[in-house]
Amino acid sequence: MNWNPFKKKQDEPELDPLKDLTLSGLKPGYVLDYNLKTWQVTAHNYYDYEGDRVNEWELACAEEVLYLDREEDDDITWTLSRKIPLSRIDGNLRAHLQEHEDPPQEITCNGVEYTGESSNVGKFYKNGEPPGQEFIVWDYTDRSGKKTLTIEQWGDDDYEASLGEIVEEYQFSDILPSE
Repeated sequence: MNWNPFKKKQDEPELDPLKDLTLSGLKPGYVLDYNLKTWQVTAHNYYDYEGDRVNEWELACAEEVLYLDREEDDDITWTLSRKIPLSRIDGNLRAHLQEHEDPPQEITCNGVEYTGESSNVGKFYKNGEPPGQEFIVWDYTDRSGKKTLTIEQWGDDDYEASLGEIVEEYQFSDILPSE
């Protein structure tokens, strides 16, 4: 093998901008534009539902944090959500959960009615690292099927909620890798 002092060192493979800079290929440190703002990818997590994987990217812009989920079933579905306090959901959801161990089938939040679509048990892998943390999730959608509400249970009495919307890949642009 000939030694060439002018050859670039091949520590990392070169990025192919047509293949690697896609929404599915996001990595921590990448930036992208959405809704007239530039967002930085701060984490890449995933959920495992008995072999079905949902990828989640945490996006930050100033003090705002969004979560971009990619779920592949028959089609690829992208959901963009933000965490909300459980108290923003109408009624006393926490009391209902403690009494019935499940949320109600119909939930109203911000004047929008949501209907329960599914529930599941899974494991969450922060930054893709084991061990996974077990949780229960309940997914809701509005009448249009475009708005989502999710309730997660982590442990006996630790609940989180998030509101989201179904988004399309074309709504994101200018994906750039970290330096």
